[in-house]
Formats: sequence, C-alpha cells, structure tokens
Amino acid sequence: MQSNQSRNIRLYQNCKLQQSAIIKLTSDDHHYLKNVMRVVVNDRLQIFNGVDGEWSSMVVNVKRDFVEIEVIECVQGQIEYEEIHCYFSPLNANRHNYIIEKLTELGITSFTPVITEFSNIRKVNNDKLLARAKEAAEQCGLMRIPKINSAILMEDLINEGCEGALLVFCDERSNPMNPIDQLSRVKELNVSFLIGPEGGFSDKERYDILELQNVIRLSLGSRILRADTAAIVVASFLQAIKGELGSG
Repeated sequence: MQSNQSRNIRLYQNCKLQQSAIIKLTSDDHHYLKNVMRVVVNDRLQIFNGVDGEWSSMVVNVKRDFVEIEVIECVQGQIEYEEIHCYFSPLNANRHNYIIEKLTELGITSFTPVITEFSNIRKVNNDKLLARAKEAAEQCGLMRIPKINSAILMEDLINEGCEGALLVFCDERSNPMNPIDQLSRVKELNVSFLIGPEGGFSDKERYDILELQNVIRLSLGSRILRADTAAIVVASFLQAIKGELGSG
C-alpha cells in the first residue's frame, strides 16, 4: 500500500511527547487514522500536545481497535500564542460550532458559552465543541487547542468583570465607527470579546455591560451581521491589530 507521508497528517494528543515514546490511539483518532486516512505501518504523521512542540512520529501498529505510533523527533519548538478569549451565546442550528471552528483557525485561545436573556439555545455539548476545536487546530497548523469552558449566565460574566481583561462588547446598537480606530489601544492588553445571540442583548444586559470598567463598545458597521459572522470579523480585527495574523 502506498505511503501517506505526503498528506501531512497532524494529531493533538494530551500526553507527554518525547523521543521513542509509544502512543496508543483509540476512539475517534483510531477511526480517523485507520478508516479515513487508511494508514499503514511506517507511515509518518505529526503529533503535538500544546506544551512540547511538534514531533514527527511513525505508525508502528494498526489493529482493529487501536493504532500505535512511535514518537521520533521534535521538528518544531512550542509556539506561544497571544491570549484572546471569546464569550459567545449558543446559536440556533448549532451555528456556534462554526464559531469554534473558524475562531480556532484564527488563533482564539479560549471560549466560554454565555446564556443571555434572549438565548434560544441554553445548553451546549462541550465535548463536541472541544472535538471541533481539536480538528480545526490539527488541520490549520496550530500547536495547541483552545480551552472550552463550561457555560455561564450573563449575570456571572457581569459579576466577574471578565477577570480583569478588556472586554470588547459587540453591540449592534452602537453608533457606526471605524472598528480599527476603536480597537487601536488593545495591542498590548489582555482582551476578551462578547458575541450575543440572534435576538441581541436585552436593555438591562446592555446597561450592565456598559457599566463595567474596561469595556469597548464596538460597532461593526451599519449592517446587522449574523452572530457567527460578527465573531469572525472581530477575531480578525483583534488578531490583525495584535500582529498575530500570519504567525505560526
């Protein structure tokens, strides 16, 4: 069988990576390697864990229920990423999955679902969100996967005050302004941003958010963007200003 070395398979594994270590892959990773990529013994792939850098590895065993790989050598040291946190409201038709996928590709490092007054979806499956983030990180070349936090209520977010970070509040009612000018001071700061539900924020939520310290009320222009589109736009602005777009 022809080797798949040219296909550049990458996998995240939550374990210590060191030379000659043997890693046993089961469940989704086993299915992906065996049934989707159809790996065979001696095929190469890349492994990362978010701590030890990226390592070249080799398939040494392919079985019905597991695949074993041997860690060969470190090919790239660990990259540290700018910390940017996204608070988002769960969306209809699981469109928040799209937010996780695309913002992971853009380098957003952590996510927290926020249940607002107008949230139509009030429960999320964190395991599925994490799997979506893992797959996106593997495919786009990131060397760590973002953290997916448990859902919180809007009042919890307001009471905690974003744990000291500057909060970018994406508000469709704010006066249209140049978003780059509005975000110009975030370059050296710890930043979070908040994306609301399909129905927007209630008047009380908007008032409480604007009463917080360190809030930027951000306009995204005269058009009303869907929540998932707004999330991508804001993440792109932040990464461009912080100089992260184009980095590894």
